[in-house]
Amino acid sequence: MKKGIITGLILLIMGTFISVSFASEQASNNTIIISNKYFSISLPSNVKKEFSVKKKKNGIFIYDKTSAKAGFGGFAFGVKPYEKPSEHSMMPGGRKIGELVDKKGTIYDMVLIQPTDVQYDYVNGMSESYGILYNAGETINKTISGTKNAKYYNARGMKGNDLYKKVLDKHIKAIKEKWASEKLEQENMSYMYNVLAQSNENILDKIGYAYYDSNGDGIEELFIGEIAQGQWKGVAYDIYTMVDRKPVHVVSGGARDRYFACDNAFICNEYSGGANESGTLVYILVENSTELYPQVGFKYDGYENPKNPYFLSYNFTKNVWENVPLSTFNERKSVFEKYERFEYTPFSTLVKE
Repeated sequence: MKKGIITGLILLIMGTFISVSFASEQASNNTIIISNKYFSISLPSNVKKEFSVKKKKNGIFIYDKTSAKAGFGGFAFGVKPYEKPSEHSMMPGGRKIGELVDKKGTIYDMVLIQPTDVQYDYVNGMSESYGILYNAGETINKTISGTKNAKYYNARGMKGNDLYKKVLDKHIKAIKEKWASEKLEQENMSYMYNVLAQSNENILDKIGYAYYDSNGDGIEELFIGEIAQGQWKGVAYDIYTMVDRKPVHVVSGGARDRYFACDNAFICNEYSGGANESGTLVYILVENSTELYPQVGFKYDGYENPKNPYFLSYNFTKNVWENVPLSTFNERKSVFEKYERFEYTPFSTLVKE
């Protein structure tokens, strides 16, 4: 018998005895607690005979026995700490859910890992036990506790209110002091704040901010833009993200070079090159990075082809475009037309009189 594995452990749950065969498990308040040297998680007691645990590389991974025995994997979810954000960035099925701080003060990102393919019998349907375990993973962040003097902080390092205060302060300073366009651009800020200041007496009421996780990694980005209506509602003139737990600038936009967050995890850049040329370039913001990774581009170009000015590109960074029918153009573009129309919070709400 391996060291640390206790077989036939008898636990009392709701007045009934059950047998559990995994290391470091306890029962409390109708739950089963599973621990390793960093943290513990809790599972509902009604799956006490239905799950198995794998502990590898400091993580805890939960499997459904029924699905696994049927040959469908049975992986329900996993939780694992990472000291460096770059270690889990772009991980399929992984997203940050909080931070763990050990007794030495080392910070770890706690990452929830979920299956990226079907792990149950999709022909005969999901077993009840798999459904319970998968759903437990959705709320597992609420059950995590640190072990050996470590402390877990749910959702820490993820919410914009905690991440971007200095960035917002700098923008407010720039707007109040009416920085020139050249200085704004030198400081990686949009020249549009200077333009808007020329025609708005209460400029701090005209510029606002919003937080939104634009790439699904669990960490909110900061969007700063004009408080507008119609097609301009939700326009972003500056976007910030977190890289190695520090706020960094991603991109600036302008009147003819506007950015919007799409509701399907994309960033869309609308541009205009004149009366007969305009387009939309679609990107994904790479996790733990400022890189906007190109996806697809749409262009209306009456200069290039007045009779059929519709172009599509999957390689627009190299200016490779395909002339397509209007029907194809509209069909492909419609996937990316539902923008997040932010209700920006005005900067004036952050300024103390």
